[in-house]
Amino acid sequence: MKDEKPVLGYDKFLMMALLKEGPLSLDKLWEKSILFLSLIWYQQLPEKGQPLAERLLFTLSHVRSQIEDGRASKATHSTEAEMEKLIDDGLVKLNEDKKYELTDEGHIKANEYEKSMQKEAVMADKELKPSTTAKNTTYLDAFLAVLKLGSGLITGSMGLIADGTDATMDTVEAILVWLGIKYHRENLSTFLVIFGLFIASISVLYDSITHLLGMLAGHADPMTMPLLVIAVEGIAILAAVFLFYYQRFVGNVSNSLTLISQSVDSKNHIFIGTSVIIGAIFAIYGVYFVDALIGLVVGANIFKDATSLLREAISAQQGEEEDYSAEYKLPLQQCWEENQLMAFRNWILYTLWTKKSKTRPDIIISLKKVFRPDNYIPVLSELNATCTEHYDFEGEFDNLLHPLKEHELLVEEIDEEYVLTENGEEHLKKFIHNFKYYDVHESDAILLAMAQDKKK
Repeated sequence: MKDEKPVLGYDKFLMMALLKEGPLSLDKLWEKSILFLSLIWYQQLPEKGQPLAERLLFTLSHVRSQIEDGRASKATHSTEAEMEKLIDDGLVKLNEDKKYELTDEGHIKANEYEKSMQKEAVMADKELKPSTTAKNTTYLDAFLAVLKLGSGLITGSMGLIADGTDATMDTVEAILVWLGIKYHRENLSTFLVIFGLFIASISVLYDSITHLLGMLAGHADPMTMPLLVIAVEGIAILAAVFLFYYQRFVGNVSNSLTLISQSVDSKNHIFIGTSVIIGAIFAIYGVYFVDALIGLVVGANIFKDATSLLREAISAQQGEEEDYSAEYKLPLQQCWEENQLMAFRNWILYTLWTKKSKTRPDIIISLKKVFRPDNYIPVLSELNATCTEHYDFEGEFDNLLHPLKEHELLVEEIDEEYVLTENGEEHLKKFIHNFKYYDVHESDAILLAMAQDKKK
């Protein structure tokens, strides 16, 4: 059906697999699809007991996918249905061995898709470089500074004005950081960011105290248009969350205290924005002093963070080697570090579902075969987001199976064969269904690239 848009780039995915590995059976193409799904760490199913940040990211990623690609004509069909469409379009043919292979026109198209993905992979890698991170931070900080200061002056919100002043300082610091990284003066940039944090904390404390004293004396202007304050800070919080993760991740990967310092400042803006919103809500009911009190708390916290970072910077200046990834760990970092284990477990359920493996040795052989470093998985291989080292499946087999048994997704029978339960089948079906509206955008390429092995 020519008017149906090929779903989620799935046709491109399949054609890239055929381009790299030649004629493949339907089973092999389906296996690659399952591997692809399993290794998309932020599309995993939220589970009980997961940290709030992880559950929120998973939920938002699913909602976003459904909103963007929610039309019925874009729902993912089976692998066989996709291959039939490609055959109808003259891009794929079924050979005498009942395997799918590309036609001459299909080769041309598949090469185009591969080059496009390689280009996207290069762009994603570039976005995760310290210099690009510093540049992007500068642009976003400048936008937030104008938005906050303008809205603060209009509404008279002391918290928003203080936040806008801090954002203006952030913009200046971001420019200096950008230049420092570009010209290899990161130590100087780090001290400038920390100095800016001290200035920001003192400024916020001074403005809050002044506003509070003025209010007690009866000559301070109350906040107007609190709803505008809430809207502006809502936008600012989302931007701060993005910058926090972005700067912290690149800072950890590159072991850059400068970017980690900026991430601390971005984290502060999350709390500042939340505090200002709370103050605005109180202002709606005529309680105006909360805005200033919150400013005092925020200012004190910024000063505390600046002091801690100053100690780190002095240690680094004295030549002490530090690994900041442990101390400044991201809330979601454990999630993508454990993603391969989740992928292994999904594959175990899949092999039981297809009844290709039942015993421990069979399952281990299957795991070793599909999760070897040289196994090509379209998109993920271009982004270096596949398994990059061998895993001890034999030694860790019991650990892999433990949560599957605990959640009653499989059972071990007397003859040492494993069987998928109804719960396991339902879990696998839900997991596959989550892929129904998934597409690989540029932002997805960056998220997937974040899961690659940075030690290689």
